[in-house]
Amino acid sequence: MHYHIQVLHVANIGDSRFILIRNGTVFKKSTPMVYGFNFPLQIERGEDPSKYIETYKIGLCEGDVIVTATDGLFDNLYDQEIVAIVSKSLQASLKPREIAEYLATRAQEVGRSASARSPFVDAALVSGYPTFTGAKKSAGHGSIS
Repeated sequence: MHYHIQVLHVANIGDSRFILIRNGTVFKKSTPMVYGFNFPLQIERGEDPSKYIETYKIGLCEGDVIVTATDGLFDNLYDQEIVAIVSKSLQASLKPREIAEYLATRAQEVGRSASARSPFVDAALVSGYPTFTGAKKSAGHGSIS
């Protein structure tokens, strides 16, 4: 039985995202805000961005891990790979900064690959771009807590 020790309040806008990892699985994640494949939400000058904000309120448990990052991470690494990297890194007693650097490096490796399978490539196929190859070149920035 888990008891909540703190509450995470998130206000998210755009294609940056978070995932919350609990007991080696994705417990909760935000959804990317996009108009369609490779067209992230864009806010026009003078427009009130507050109408686009997605809010989350999540009870946290001891041992939860929160990964926040741009689309550069989430477009290139599957959630399951992120969870596996975080879990193995924690078992190896790596610090949050080291885990974040490893995730960013891995996302960059996939992004440079001409043939890697990635969430971005999967989205391209689903969206009707069957000849799209390679992953997304942008490298994610993010943090682990």
